[in-house]
Amino acid sequence: MTDTTIGRLSTRFAPGRRGYAEKVNPELFRLLEAVDLDIEYVSGRGTELYDTFGRTHLDFAGAYGALPFGHDPQCVWRAIDAVRERSEAIFVQPSVLHPAGELAEKLVAVAPPGLGRVTYVNSGAEAMEVVFKIARAATGRLGILSTRNSFHGKTLGALSATGNSRYQVGFGAPVDGFDTIEFGDSDALDETLRASGGRFAVFVVEPIQGEGGVVTPPEGYLSRVREICSRHGVLMAVDEVQTGLGRTGQLFACDHEGVVPDILALAKALGGGVLPSGAVLCKPELVNESFALRHTSTFAGNALTARVGIAVVDELTAHSQALVTRVREVGEVLKFELQKLALKYPSVVTDVRGRGLLLGVEVTEDINFLGRQGLLGSIADQQNLAVMLSSYLSRVEGIRIAPTLFGARVLRVEPPLTVTDSECRRLVAALDRALAFVAAGDLSGLVGHLVGRAPAQAPIQVSNVGRRPPAVPALTGDNRFGFIAHPLNLEVFEAFDSSLVDFSHSERAELLDRFASATSELNPSPFVIGSGRIVTAHHGAAHGNLIGIPFTSKALLKLPADAAVAAVAAAANLAFERGATVVGLGGYSSVVTTNGLALGEMAGVLTTGNSFTAAASIRAVRRVCAERGIDLSDVRLTVLGAAGAIGRTIARALAPDVGHVTLVGRPGEQGQIAPKLWDAAGEIAAAARGGRGALAAAAAGGSVDDLVASGHIEFFDDPAAGVARAHIVIAATSAPHALIDAADLAPNAIVCDVAQPPNIPHDVGRIRPDVTVFDGGIVRLPAGSDFGLDFGLAPGLTYACFAETMLLSLSGEFDLRSIGTALDTANVERLGVLADRYGFELAEATRWREVE
Repeated sequence: MTDTTIGRLSTRFAPGRRGYAEKVNPELFRLLEAVDLDIEYVSGRGTELYDTFGRTHLDFAGAYGALPFGHDPQCVWRAIDAVRERSEAIFVQPSVLHPAGELAEKLVAVAPPGLGRVTYVNSGAEAMEVVFKIARAATGRLGILSTRNSFHGKTLGALSATGNSRYQVGFGAPVDGFDTIEFGDSDALDETLRASGGRFAVFVVEPIQGEGGVVTPPEGYLSRVREICSRHGVLMAVDEVQTGLGRTGQLFACDHEGVVPDILALAKALGGGVLPSGAVLCKPELVNESFALRHTSTFAGNALTARVGIAVVDELTAHSQALVTRVREVGEVLKFELQKLALKYPSVVTDVRGRGLLLGVEVTEDINFLGRQGLLGSIADQQNLAVMLSSYLSRVEGIRIAPTLFGARVLRVEPPLTVTDSECRRLVAALDRALAFVAAGDLSGLVGHLVGRAPAQAPIQVSNVGRRPPAVPALTGDNRFGFIAHPLNLEVFEAFDSSLVDFSHSERAELLDRFASATSELNPSPFVIGSGRIVTAHHGAAHGNLIGIPFTSKALLKLPADAAVAAVAAAANLAFERGATVVGLGGYSSVVTTNGLALGEMAGVLTTGNSFTAAASIRAVRRVCAERGIDLSDVRLTVLGAAGAIGRTIARALAPDVGHVTLVGRPGEQGQIAPKLWDAAGEIAAAARGGRGALAAAAAGGSVDDLVASGHIEFFDDPAAGVARAHIVIAATSAPHALIDAADLAPNAIVCDVAQPPNIPHDVGRIRPDVTVFDGGIVRLPAGSDFGLDFGLAPGLTYACFAETMLLSLSGEFDLRSIGTALDTANVERLGVLADRYGFELAEATRWREVE
């Protein structure tokens, strides 16, 4: 067991964790724990943090800019100690707040000229609420204009100005009066204000979009915004909650262009990394009596926060703003070194941007960045590569860094302003090692710590030979489909990425569990695991995305019903978002959704693929029997899973030709036959009439009761007993494991295993050479079609449920879709016709798991 594993297990039950995990934010705790970012820090100084085991971490996340002087800032503590020693009254509302006045004098002295009025708040979000109120009161207009991809806070007004719908869903935001335009596009601002009819009070903008991905606007953008707002009579408000007070190498980010806004919002750093604090500075003429007397705050401007704010401003302005100047210099060097990493790993790092010590390293979202399909490509496509890099840096390198949002592509580099040159070099070296693992395709090197592996010393360059081919794009004119897949078991998981061959089953299970636990509304569990095209000889082409969900068959069945349905629904939605018109439910995604019925109405067509699975299996059984010269008229057919859609459909199709049918299903109540099994018997008896087999003859003038009495139809709830005398066995249950042993089968039996995972044990071919066993519902794709994911099958083969999705997409005959337990016989036959038209051939039936 590695030190990483020991640490994870030991901290799981540390004091305070349970309270946070159960009573504060269980959802966030689950996400952090899933990617090993749930470290408990017990103390800190400067850029260093110390965890419960005494390990040192460098904090390059910096509380999103709220730590100007790092942890344990002595200048701030001195100010706090002085308040305590003087017994200075802290909360004396309403009163003349002398410390607040002192801080206001200092802020106005260093702020852009003309911002002579200060309103105190407790946070950045509250600062934005004050901005809106000042602007509306001063102008008499209600419209608030902001930018897309922006972030202004999570109170309702600030959230309405935030240009990211992922934050707003479910909260009734944006409320009326809020609109957005593109960030960095001054022409769009000019045009919007010109066409607005004078309804906007203020345009709110971040000098650099921090949470949006450290996005910097074009040079001169703020100057142009200032000119446009003035010309249209609209106030300009700059959100410097994150960029203000030295973060960008100037005391205020708008100072880089010499811009004076009408309103400026501050927070984060103003609290010195110790207290929540904020302020809104504006031109004095904007604050009228109505605002001044109606807007108050119990805690804002209290003596303690004011004294801390004074200490912050004094520290930043000391020695002619030496610290701010150093931020600019250190930031330039750090950005240059990060840009060198981008040149070194061009397939992984797509951009380095920002200013001062607000920098962003953007990583790829290209599923093919390694030149093939695999888990790392899927993680990148899902915009989770930054999360995995953060996890590696934290646990392996002791560097604390964070994406701009869970699931986003940008690593935000935002250390305390006091960060040293050597600490910056350590970050660059650690990030270099992390990126090397990604660029080499070394899955174990990047995520091995998640499964308890010791850190790798150097990446292993993974060859593309024998690997999955790259995902292919859709071409103009392609029909579009999606298919939901998951590893049937831990062995098949290897097919998703051959790098997993080096992972044990327990490690694979741990990895899947972590991927599943990391799911959230902001970062759903499904992800694209590949794509490909079906090209037919004369009837067009179709492009499909394979959408993976991180559960084995057993794991999916163990999920609470609503959670399983939600996971499948999210996967289907992802496929529809990627352009699919029809989505197939592969593996157990159909089982847990009651053959798709639990998903309800969706954006496109759903199919379980059961109809073509039945059609292909029926063809396979008939072919094998013909090859062996078997006359079906008196054979005994046993169906495991006879109450299910596929089992009863195959039984109906073969009923006219066979002599006896044994139905194996779940036991009914009080020893009675389960109603679904009895209904299946009725369908089979009806289908048999008019056939040529012994069952047909008996069914011609008899009821189901008569057929049971004569032994032509039998019922079992014990699979082994049900197959003991069977000449032909159809295995089509939803059990995620083998149901019988090789010894249970009758001599020379023919077995068609439709179930996945199989209901028939893998060793049958070795132990019982007299038995013919083959997978049901296996077809050969048209030549030239490849998705690079074989699901454990030979190259060129796929499951019929997948093929049905392709057939529906190619033909557009969506009425043939398979939903629910009732499969239409005519649809089953029609899909067989379409298979012949588009070149889907029945696979060689006798080639089945012969070597283990």
